[in-house]
Amino acid sequence: MSDYLEIINRPHIYIDYETNMAGNIYLLGYRVNEQFQQKIMDTRLQGLANSMNLEIIDPVQGTCEILKLAIETNSIIVAYSEAERNIFKTLSAHHHNTNQYKDIPYLNLLHATKKWINKCYKTEFNALPPFRRNLNDYQARTLRRALCSVMRLTDFQAPKDYAPGKTTQRFETVAAALLLRENNYSKLTRVQKTKATKALKHNQFDVEALPVLFDAIKRDSEDCFKKSIKDCF
Repeated sequence: MSDYLEIINRPHIYIDYETNMAGNIYLLGYRVNEQFQQKIMDTRLQGLANSMNLEIIDPVQGTCEILKLAIETNSIIVAYSEAERNIFKTLSAHHHNTNQYKDIPYLNLLHATKKWINKCYKTEFNALPPFRRNLNDYQARTLRRALCSVMRLTDFQAPKDYAPGKTTQRFETVAAALLLRENNYSKLTRVQKTKATKALKHNQFDVEALPVLFDAIKRDSEDCFKKSIKDCF
């Protein structure tokens, strides 16, 4: 692995998958060259993809396209946690040539964020109230260092309708409704359409927040990235 300072100054590909606990992938959101894009990865959401003019693509193929882009542009992939890296590993079981991708650097921004908070914002972060009210202790602890919570230390904060833990339910509601209506998105109810747009909006925030957080950490203390970079595989 090259020097971490050289790596963090490469072009960035910011990514966020929307999945459920069973590993089904609904959506990939990503940002390249300051441009945000989304790809639908669940065929049950074909009607949503058609309505929103989004590409629908197999998860393995869509992921390989991102990895190929990283190679072509000598980029680093940036995500919040190890979740996206673990998805790469899972999908690689369906692709026979992952060796070409193994040296792509992957920045776990959550790891760097924890160092950044402890070093620069411990008092401010500890003073923040729970991100959402009426949570049990487990939910409050889980959400404490979630991206939406951490972004309160910046000027880029989650919208009021941002609802952690509800994205899977929203996608499943939309998928079931489209199945009943032959994938005709226009026939969905207003509530169902609202769930769809909120799910897409949730993913967009999670992607667009990443460069803001990266820049904040880089500005305050580049060494927070030092042990937060691994190879993609």
